[in-house]
Amino acid sequence: MVLVPYTHNDRRDNIQAYDPIERNWATIIKEQAIKLISGQQTPGKILVTTVVVLSLASLVIYFYDVTTQPIESCQNWSENVTQQIDLAFNFVAAQDKLKFWCLDIHSFVDYFTIPPSFTAIVLGRNWIGMRFVRIARIMNIPEILQFLHILKSSNSIRLSRMFCLVLTVWFSAAGFVHLVSTSIYYYINLWSRSRSPFYRILKVENSGDFFQNYSNSQTISYFQCVYFLIVTLSAIPELAEMFSSKKKYGGEYRCEYGKKFVVVCGHITFTSVENFLKDFLHEDRINSDEFYDSDVLIADKKRTVDFEFQALLKRHFTRVKYFDATVMDPVDLERIKIKRSETILILANKDASDPDGEDASNIMRVISIKNYHPDAKIIVQLLQYHNKMHLMNISSWNNSIDEAVCIAELKLGLIAESCLNPGFSTMIANIFAMRSYNEQTAVERPEWLQQYLRGASLEMYTETLSDYFVQDLRNFSEAAKFCFVELNILLFAIEVCEENGTRRLAINPDSTSKYYRIAKRTRGFFLAGSSEEASRARYYCQFCHCNKPPESVRKCLHYRTELTSFAALKPRREISTQRSESFAGLPLSNLSLEFCFDTTGMFYWCPTQEIEQQTINIRMKCELSNHVICCIFAEENSPVIGLRNFVMPLRASNFEEHELKPIVFVGSSVFLKKEWRHICNFPKLYIVEGSPNDRATLRAVNIQLCDMCVILSSPQPQRDYDMKSTHDRYLTDKSAILCSLNIKAMSFEENLSLKKIKEPNMNGKVRENDSNVVFLDQDDEDDPNIELYMTQPFACGTSFAISVLDSLMSATYFNENALTILRALITGGATPELERILAEGAGMTQGTNSKEVLNNRRRPRVVLVSASDIVQQEKRKTSNATIFSNTFWTENPTYGELFVNVLLQKDWLCLGLYRYRDDITSVSESNYTLSPKRYVICSPAKNFPLLQSDLVYMIQQFLPKCDTDSSPFVSTISHSESVDSSHPKASFASGLQHIIQTPMNVSTNSNIPSDSKSSPITQDIFKLNSEAQEQLTSSVDKVNLVIHVRQATANDATELSSIAETIFREIYSTSVTQENMTIHLAKNFSPTIQLAEILNPMIRTLIAYVDGITESIIGFIQIQNSSPPSCVKELLSSGSIPLEIMRFNVISNYRGKGVAQYLMHKCLTQVEFTSQALWFSISTNDSNRRALKFFKKYDFRIVGNCQIRIGRETKEELIMFRTN
Repeated sequence: MVLVPYTHNDRRDNIQAYDPIERNWATIIKEQAIKLISGQQTPGKILVTTVVVLSLASLVIYFYDVTTQPIESCQNWSENVTQQIDLAFNFVAAQDKLKFWCLDIHSFVDYFTIPPSFTAIVLGRNWIGMRFVRIARIMNIPEILQFLHILKSSNSIRLSRMFCLVLTVWFSAAGFVHLVSTSIYYYINLWSRSRSPFYRILKVENSGDFFQNYSNSQTISYFQCVYFLIVTLSAIPELAEMFSSKKKYGGEYRCEYGKKFVVVCGHITFTSVENFLKDFLHEDRINSDEFYDSDVLIADKKRTVDFEFQALLKRHFTRVKYFDATVMDPVDLERIKIKRSETILILANKDASDPDGEDASNIMRVISIKNYHPDAKIIVQLLQYHNKMHLMNISSWNNSIDEAVCIAELKLGLIAESCLNPGFSTMIANIFAMRSYNEQTAVERPEWLQQYLRGASLEMYTETLSDYFVQDLRNFSEAAKFCFVELNILLFAIEVCEENGTRRLAINPDSTSKYYRIAKRTRGFFLAGSSEEASRARYYCQFCHCNKPPESVRKCLHYRTELTSFAALKPRREISTQRSESFAGLPLSNLSLEFCFDTTGMFYWCPTQEIEQQTINIRMKCELSNHVICCIFAEENSPVIGLRNFVMPLRASNFEEHELKPIVFVGSSVFLKKEWRHICNFPKLYIVEGSPNDRATLRAVNIQLCDMCVILSSPQPQRDYDMKSTHDRYLTDKSAILCSLNIKAMSFEENLSLKKIKEPNMNGKVRENDSNVVFLDQDDEDDPNIELYMTQPFACGTSFAISVLDSLMSATYFNENALTILRALITGGATPELERILAEGAGMTQGTNSKEVLNNRRRPRVVLVSASDIVQQEKRKTSNATIFSNTFWTENPTYGELFVNVLLQKDWLCLGLYRYRDDITSVSESNYTLSPKRYVICSPAKNFPLLQSDLVYMIQQFLPKCDTDSSPFVSTISHSESVDSSHPKASFASGLQHIIQTPMNVSTNSNIPSDSKSSPITQDIFKLNSEAQEQLTSSVDKVNLVIHVRQATANDATELSSIAETIFREIYSTSVTQENMTIHLAKNFSPTIQLAEILNPMIRTLIAYVDGITESIIGFIQIQNSSPPSCVKELLSSGSIPLEIMRFNVISNYRGKGVAQYLMHKCLTQVEFTSQALWFSISTNDSNRRALKFFKKYDFRIVGNCQIRIGRETKEELIMFRTN
């Protein structure tokens, strides 16, 4: 269980995150008026559009009047219909812009058009006069089209503005000429209606025609030329603005009482700001409580602001303010009132070719802000995980309020989680993003897409639980059941306030947790469609809302606002674990021989491994299965990806050792060397040198048998990436796309000795351009213009783009625990303690087997299990306490039934389903077009039908097995049997997942079942001819022993370590001091090291044991692929693959009885078809004289010597070599 302690000693205690800030009535009225006339919400859009339409309608009436009436006429107003309509239109169209009522051009339009309409009522005189200025409303059309999101691009906005400007100048010039000319010649009645200047000027094609017709009017010509000159030189104000001292986006921000605002800086572009505002100003937030109503101040130094960016600012002008400022300048910080801001958000360029340089820029911004205002709350985006250490060096950086959103950590964590639970990255990305779901428009979409989009619209919200949860429900399971069944929301975590004021976060606490009971002032974390739905948990009252639909739950008279007030409680954001008593009753000496976890107990640990030792030679044809393949596209000078963030979730300690999937990295060894020092202490990691596009390399690592294939790419160097090219943006993801298509096009032959080949799951990461996701699946029907989250690859969890992480900045601001929960679910349990250790440069270090370390393993994890297996396994129980009836699947079960049963009986919390896109059960020979793809459904409704083929996402508490007879690394039973059925809350999820096979499986039995899995190495073993078998058997019969050889398993690690240590002591007991002996043994012969060697596919360990007496090990031989010394390299022919005999040990009681000969024959048989040479080093001690004679019988000869280090002293050994 992940628990987050809180502190009450916070420097920002005066800010209460849970209560709206009190504001005076004037501020509230002003905000509502601005929202109404801004055109951002539906009422405002209707009002602004109506005003423009009525103004244009009034202009049409003006056109009619000037062609049918003189400039001034006397007529009874009650008889003038057009005047009455014009008055009505003008009255409705008139508006007061509050702040700009005396300066806005539309206010002047109202001044010149409305008064004549009123005076006509009193004087009975109709004066057309200045009514032509109503044409200025045409300039509002581009803004309305932007409000309606019809105009988006910069070119379309600019073109519409120019077109409206031409119309405005054209019609206003005609009106002006008409006004002047008719006013001068009105009394002499010179102009007839048919020769109206307005009518004629609309028909002219050039100014010469006009002046030819009216050359006798020099005054009119003069005014018209002046007017046109003024309009033509309308660019003068813009030029003046460029040379003036006062900038358009200068000035300072005027703070209003009770009005909160945030400052956004860093990487400011149209795309980055649009993505940020899309989530920050989402309608679900705007329509919610006042807590979410904050202004956004954008601070950035730009020479020019393009039309596209200006249009974005206009669409949100009531909430967004832009300032030409930089946070690096204290003067600018004063202008934007940084000390009064709620939060400063610093955005990063996720596509930067130099990630470290981009992080350095943002860190400098943090330093500048902290120097000016140490108590400022900052949320900063970083690209690389290792750069977080620089933030800790800032003295004013406060982990209680400040947050660093690391893109690499979260991106790779989500991808790694998808390797364990396919599709989970899609679910998490949708939960932390703001999506909308419209049932009316969704009807036209396919059924699977409707179900997916409904789940994608759910977000995470935080609400205080009402008194009903404390007094009547009491525990978490009952509360989660009530929320799901009665309120239609999902409760998955709680935040408990302890007596000392500390607050702790618990994700799905089980019945063994002290936070299982619901206490007062407990806050819940929900998945809901909107904040209004989540507020049902806060307002629910047993007296007012019992037996009523959830939509009717509103604040009632029994609601007490003081229950929601938690003054001065802020998160420290430190992940700790529950101090469980699960290990308290067991003595540490009985738990295990050695626990290999890091100092925090959150991750598995192994001694430092050299990259050469873990590099697989593809010509060795080593066998791997149920592994994870990570294809990496990177050049020698490419920036690091941060593979440690990818490995850590896959090596989390809340998994049993046999559940750890081997990870194979395929790519450039030069690049991987830069990453290796960060991951060399994690077990089961291997390197393959080669191109991920090379099919021979992919076949060598058995891609057809892997559980998941991940494709990653490092940013290209700047010289290879031209940002100005419109063509390259579609090629940025070419590596991932081409590799994905290449793997899918590979064909694999069925082999009777192999298990059924499965198509590897693909997780291609599209780095930059979201539209490129359409190239991943050639058989989908996605519209190229739809958003990424609506595409099939993303809905099915087979693709991921970093753009989905844009919403995390907003989510972190609105919910201070969002990032903490996300890290707990996807990073494997990374803690601030571990971050401090890594910041010191110590890397992953070995921990102890203390109670604290062991208890840290007991924390929640997400698993993906089969709904059918859950029911079947429960039915197989011998007890009568089964939670499912025998007719469960025949009674049309629902998701709600499964949710309630497993929650109350097992304390497992269902998050959603992973369902086939098409009904896979209906596939037949006549209907072969059905897709086997699955898609993600997040938290379906309680009446949602459940299928046997569904996979279920669940949060469960990991219960580590404490076997007092064996190490936790040793699996004494099969994967499917590793369930402690005696525990009422035992997890059987591990038995529902794929069994992790030993990476290299070698058997010496000639009778191999037809369905067993083999490799070219094991096939070579079967080629041992019968004559050799008979010779070996006869040599063994001399001592009446039946010797068998098998491949070593994890269970043999401890015994092999003991044998190797004993024989080493025999050889060097007289020539090496006890101190050096102890150092060397601990470094080379511990059970942990031996276990790593057994599991390494590049090391073969063959064990000899005697049948009929005991199955204890009597000898073993280890062979590995390693770099030979120079004396061996000189003797190798071109293309030869040398193998090293690491150890060749036979216990003293069985020496001279044919054991060594039997092992050597087995060794030579295995390497005959895979290697052309063998070599090893041997001590020159007298005790090895017999061994030297033995090896010479097998054509080994001495070719040189070498020095080995034992503790602090050096010994000389001989090098022996033979060719096959």
